Amino acid sequence: MPGQTFGQPTGGVPGYAQPGQPKPKKPIWKQWWFWVIIVVVVVLDIAIIGGAGNSQGGGSAVDSSSAQSVAPKSTQKATPKKDAKLTGITASYSGSIKDGEQVTDKTSGITVTAKYDDGTTKNVTGWKIQNPGAVNINAPTEFTIEYEGQTAKVSIQAQPPVEYQNALNKAKSYSDMMHMSKQGIYDQLTSEYGEKFPAEAAQYAVDHLQADYNANALAKAKSYQEMMSMSSAAIYDQLVSSAGEKFTPEEAQYAIDNLNK
Repeated sequence: MPGQTFGQPTGGVPGYAQPGQPKPKKPIWKQWWFWVIIVVVVVLDIAIIGGAGNSQGGGSAVDSSSAQSVAPKSTQKATPKKDAKLTGITASYSGSIKDGEQVTDKTSGITVTAKYDDGTTKNVTGWKIQNPGAVNINAPTEFTIEYEGQTAKVSIQAQPPVEYQNALNKAKSYSDMMHMSKQGIYDQLTSEYGEKFPAEAAQYAVDHLQADYNANALAKAKSYQEMMSMSSAAIYDQLVSSAGEKFTPEEAQYAIDNLNK
């Protein structure tokens, strides 16, 4: 057509470089170095997997050996030899028993251990209590146990009722925090305006309370002197008064004698 210029197609012929254009690059998978990298990676993967397997196998062996080396030793004593001679016995008690309950050969919680001349020991049955009897909450009762001519002693004390133990705990707090006398604590425990414990529980509490009543009397005396500026004679009277602190005369005198030391 008039005015139209004819020449080479602008897109060029596929697969041939056009004049003035760079030569097309080969795809990456056709490059020789690509396959070298692939081979190296595969070899490394195989080496790593094999090493991990060996490591796991070795770990199991080490763990097993370690477990065997730290396994606790058996606490079982060796069995006495047939010709081993009995040299003695020991007895112990671990359990809970009520006040007044009888201790006999059938009482549970008693363990008797026999000792032999070959150094072995074993727990035994068939022992006898030579002096069966009742236990109480006030003091341990000692029992004699016999086994094949050998004897041992064991002391058993009854467990106090919860009410008694609660009374004892209260008594301790009154002694430690308020420095009260024995009679004062008892009265507070049994008072209908106080703790309202039964008389038996209160008596158990004051009988088993480990308190230094001399020290309590002295602490009370110092508080009267420092806070109320009382004389020694007035402090003494307040300490022993049945309407006051109810300390014994001996405890009150100890307080006065040591008041200014």
